[in-house]
Amino acid sequence: MDRLIFTSLSGQKFIDQRVQQISNEIANVSTVGFKRAYAAATEAYRYDGDGFQSRFVSVVKPSTNVDMTAGPMMTTGRALDVALTGNQLFAVLTEKGELAYTRRGDLSVAADGTLRVGSGEQMASDAGGPINVPDLSEIKIGPDGTVFAKQVGGDAVVFQPIARLQVVEADPTQVTLRTDGLYDAQNRQAFPLAETPAVASGALEGSNANLFSSLVDMISMSRRYEMQVKVLKQASDLAERSHSLARINQ
Repeated sequence: MDRLIFTSLSGQKFIDQRVQQISNEIANVSTVGFKRAYAAATEAYRYDGDGFQSRFVSVVKPSTNVDMTAGPMMTTGRALDVALTGNQLFAVLTEKGELAYTRRGDLSVAADGTLRVGSGEQMASDAGGPINVPDLSEIKIGPDGTVFAKQVGGDAVVFQPIARLQVVEADPTQVTLRTDGLYDAQNRQAFPLAETPAVASGALEGSNANLFSSLVDMISMSRRYEMQVKVLKQASDLAERSHSLARINQ
């Protein structure tokens, strides 16, 4: 009986967490570079207690692994819009100075002169620090991630390199979602620098979340939750009948 109840409750817990994932996908269906997370992973759980240590059940847990499937490419023509292909990621610096990763490429120059991504984090250079853009400069980004700048109204007639975006080659099985929406490696080790960065300028990668697929998944989760509630009710009914039979036999 307890196995039946445990299975039902664990199923309800997973469904609730999956609904949160789907809600996040729907909310970010138009977010640049958004990647959906895999639905779940299965682990074996052992009951501890009296008797033989042989009571194992499979537990479905939500996954933080990221689906690195490419999103649609959108041509914008804007010099600070960049996109990546394959399993490459941009490195960014969080407010705490930590290194994290993203696929967003909607860049802009902040008031403090640093190059930042649309979510607010500083873009990291291949040297590991922030990228500072000179005042009153026109900038563009090359196909290898090099940032070029030219003084507006100055004597310079050509763009000069000032830094290079840190582009890493990520193992898609190791990319995990952080609570702030950025990505990290499961082993907490930095991904290696990409040998041949593939940076497309004047384009953005769209979200790989599909609105219609997410809505279908939401309906499916609703039906599954109803089934788990029915299982829990059946377990309660069976327990009550067992108690009734025990009273009759006394």
